[in-house]
Amino acid sequence: MKYNFCRNVKSFIIYWLPPFAWMAFLFPTNDTLTTSSTSHIIVPVIKWFLPAASQDTVEIFHILIRKVVHFCEYAFLAFLLFRAFRGKNKDWHLKWTVYAGLITIGYASLDEFFQTFIPSRTGSVYDWIIDSAGAVFALGIIYIKVKKVKG
Repeated sequence: MKYNFCRNVKSFIIYWLPPFAWMAFLFPTNDTLTTSSTSHIIVPVIKWFLPAASQDTVEIFHILIRKVVHFCEYAFLAFLLFRAFRGKNKDWHLKWTVYAGLITIGYASLDEFFQTFIPSRTGSVYDWIIDSAGAVFALGIIYIKVKKVKG
C-alpha cells in the first residue's frame, strides 16, 4: 500500500503539479500584468528595436505582444494538462485532448470573468478567444507530433 501511495504522489508531482502551479501563477497576474503595469518594460524594448516608430506603432506592438503572451500562456496550460492526462503513456487519445482543451478554455473564461471584478481590468471575450486559440493550437501541435511519430 505504501509503495502505491508513494508512486501516486510522485506521479502527481511529475504530471499534475505543473499545470496546477501554472494555473496558480496565471490567476494572481490578473492585476499585476495590466497594460499600464507592463508598458514600462515592453515599450522601451519596442523603442529599442524600432527607434523611429511612432507612438501609435509602439502602442500597436505593445498590444500585439500582450496578446501573443495571452496566446502562449494558455497554449502552455493546455500542453501541461494534456501531459498530465497522458501520464507515462506515449499515445494520443481524443479524451485527453478534449479534457485538456475544456479545462483550459474553462479556466480562460474564469480568468476573464474574474477580471470584471478588478477595477484596473476588464474581462474581454476577445482575450478569451485568443486564450482558447492558444489551447487549440497547442493541442493541434501535440496531435500532429504524436501522429507523425507513430507514422
